[in-house]
Amino acid sequence: MTSQTILFDRTKSRHFAPARLLMAAALSLSLTGISAGYQAASAQDATYSADEVSKHFKQLKTRSLKTTGATRALCIGTRDECNPEAASGSDGQVGVKTEKTADTLVVDPETKAIDEGFDLLVSFEYASARLSPTAKANLQEFAKGIDVPDLEGATFVIEGHTDGVGSATYNQRLSEDRAKAVTEYLVSLGVGRDRLKTVGYGKTRPMVADINDPANRRVESKLVFE
Repeated sequence: MTSQTILFDRTKSRHFAPARLLMAAALSLSLTGISAGYQAASAQDATYSADEVSKHFKQLKTRSLKTTGATRALCIGTRDECNPEAASGSDGQVGVKTEKTADTLVVDPETKAIDEGFDLLVSFEYASARLSPTAKANLQEFAKGIDVPDLEGATFVIEGHTDGVGSATYNQRLSEDRAKAVTEYLVSLGVGRDRLKTVGYGKTRPMVADINDPANRRVESKLVFE
């Protein structure tokens, strides 16, 4: 009886071996599918496209080449110097107020950057200069956006800004570190280092009136006036 039982079990094992293999293969494919789906779901999408980057800077470059005439002007100085009567809007946004001309370009006297930046929407880990996955996705689009014939030879300022939380010294260093992190990543993507100039402004140039507003924590890129 014992011998027959053993023989039966072995036969059963041989009979179901292919089924077990099929079940194992199906489970493997299922797990692979889950893994692939997770990777697809966790992949970071860019907030803007390379075309949007190209369009912004192409338009700005065209305007910079047409700064003469009755309806265009060029002011070299800070926003406040070029627009002494400018006031914050109802939404707290600080902007350039053009009084005498329909189109005024404000150029920073130090960096020669046109004061109409492209917000790179770069996010960092808290109190660090480590780029998030979304930030890298955005910068990949930015790198592609400036790698077009119309912008060949154009140079850009990468500006780091913080909000008002913390000391001036801490925020200055943090803004510089974040701007450098962006620059280094762009260089790793193939952007020529000679096309990028890095600067940190700490909390001295808020985008909105409330200096502690998180919106002031940003990295912008601006086209250098030629």
